[in-house]
Amino acid sequence: MKRIAFFILVFGSSMLQSYSQQIENLRIKSLNDKINLIYDITHEKAGQLFDVNIYCSNNGGTGFNIPLKSISGDFGKNIEGGKDKIIIWDALADQKNLKGDNYVFKVVATPGKVKNQTDHIEAFNFELIDCYKKDKRIVCAFKVTNNGTKRDLKLINRLARIYDFKGRSIEAYSSKLGRISGNDRHSTPTLAFTPNQSNIAVYSFNIADGFSNRIKLIDIGLEVLEITYGLDLKTGNIQFKDISLAKTESPAKTELISELMSFNLVPEIKNVKDTKPPVISFTIPKLEKKKTIVVNREEIDIQGKITDANGVFELTINGMDAQIRENGDFASEVYLVEGNNTVFVRALDVFQNSTENTFSVNYKPLNKKDQRQTNIGKENTDPSMLDVEVTKEAKYYALIIGINEYPDPEIIDLDRPVADAQKLYNTLTTNYSFEKGNTRLLKNPTREQIIGELDKLNRLITEDDNLLVFYAGHGFWDEQDEIGYWLPSDAKKANTANWIRNTTIRDYLRTVQTKHTLLIADACFSGGIFKTRKAFTDAPKSIQKLYEFPSRKAMTSGTLKEVPDRSVFLLYLNKRLTENTQPYISAEELFGSFKIAVLNNSPNIPQYGEIKDTGDEGGDFIFIKRK
Repeated sequence: MKRIAFFILVFGSSMLQSYSQQIENLRIKSLNDKINLIYDITHEKAGQLFDVNIYCSNNGGTGFNIPLKSISGDFGKNIEGGKDKIIIWDALADQKNLKGDNYVFKVVATPGKVKNQTDHIEAFNFELIDCYKKDKRIVCAFKVTNNGTKRDLKLINRLARIYDFKGRSIEAYSSKLGRISGNDRHSTPTLAFTPNQSNIAVYSFNIADGFSNRIKLIDIGLEVLEITYGLDLKTGNIQFKDISLAKTESPAKTELISELMSFNLVPEIKNVKDTKPPVISFTIPKLEKKKTIVVNREEIDIQGKITDANGVFELTINGMDAQIRENGDFASEVYLVEGNNTVFVRALDVFQNSTENTFSVNYKPLNKKDQRQTNIGKENTDPSMLDVEVTKEAKYYALIIGINEYPDPEIIDLDRPVADAQKLYNTLTTNYSFEKGNTRLLKNPTREQIIGELDKLNRLITEDDNLLVFYAGHGFWDEQDEIGYWLPSDAKKANTANWIRNTTIRDYLRTVQTKHTLLIADACFSGGIFKTRKAFTDAPKSIQKLYEFPSRKAMTSGTLKEVPDRSVFLLYLNKRLTENTQPYISAEELFGSFKIAVLNNSPNIPQYGEIKDTGDEGGDFIFIKRK
């Protein structure tokens, strides 16, 4: 039987005041036998957390009488405000079928506590205490606390940027640290901090009319100076994501009810076989094979039509959702950087078949007669030049670890990790720029063997190279001491001597002098390695820019919970790497492309972010396809 899917466009209620938080942009999607509810919480006070509940009615909203027990995702207590929150309902686990045309969903958010975002660099802790828009500027204020020894902190205006959700950035024009001000792009206010001293740092950004009420990212470059045996200078970045600029007068409960929708979701749907991906056709721009589109404005309209026999789940353009009308028409705007840009379009149907299209757009602003001469001395943002400029001397190394067998009878053996590790090894060495001589596969290694391989890599790798470390096996989280562990094959339950602490892994990843390091962990309680557990999925704009700055990132199958032996996370990671048609794909974009599939097919919440205290400077790991 065919599945009938109706995608309903829902608008926010006009009853809500502009100064109060509200739920907006509720989208109801079907993915195989799951219902996905995606929503935004907007206009909230920065740092406001919410208790979120979801209700369902099959009588047009007269009574919300359908129990929702089998749900996961962004519901319950302490949910952050922001875009693209997702709740997944395993409908057939709660209902024998979901059939009819009078279904209505209601999402309710009740304000709870306020918890400001924090980040740190070299034992300086930054707490975002205020962020607001006034006239034609945005002001961001931080409480800065020195948790280390006496040293100087230096703000650098030109390295402080805010980004909107189209990828545009604005540099700070002024900053203030304590009483020290800097009112020029090149200003560097500097202040000496004694141990445990706190002070206020403020950045101001000039914005154009129409700037949105949300910031996608605040990224701030800093320097820390300390006198040891000489002058010790350390640099790094702090980041804050998805920040509301609204000045909420008083927190209040908010709710949004969807329009009527139809479902035809019955148990037989599980037996439907569909291997045909969606079909995408473009009306704007007109595409010709092997041609680059040339435009003279910084945005380009993308319009077309998408069709699929059983329903489309999502369409993304450069990692951002594109709205699809009921007839399959879609339209989106793409922000461009000067020079060459790659536009990447990906569609996924309800059975997780995907289609990908890539084309190039060259943005040449008006009144520039000689584009080549104009761009002399400017940084290159053309992904097509990545293999020429960036990877000329760089090598890709990988350490892939899979552990099934644990001789200690008190530790249960696993079935899948070695097979999963072997599959990833095959994918990387066959499809990507990982040479077999630089890719090490360890099956059921001991602690000594793992540490020995990390020591070898430390001696071998240069600061121009890239390293991927993969671990699949048992993990353990000590709640009392808040310490996470990997369990090598010679681990014993009664003795932690051969266990490997997360802090040990972090120390190795910090000392290995790579350009980029990516850790992929499929183990219980693997989320404890993060600097922040807030995952992000928006695909970055410029591959070249991401490669320029060093990165230390991690991708894990879950947070501080157990994960199953048969890994859905690795299934979709390998599937996405195998199906990828892009010449370059960042780790963040890779993660974002399969995160929802993992959420829909497992109880775990996969994570992506920076690794604590390892020297991440805002770049990202780039996977390069073999030609």
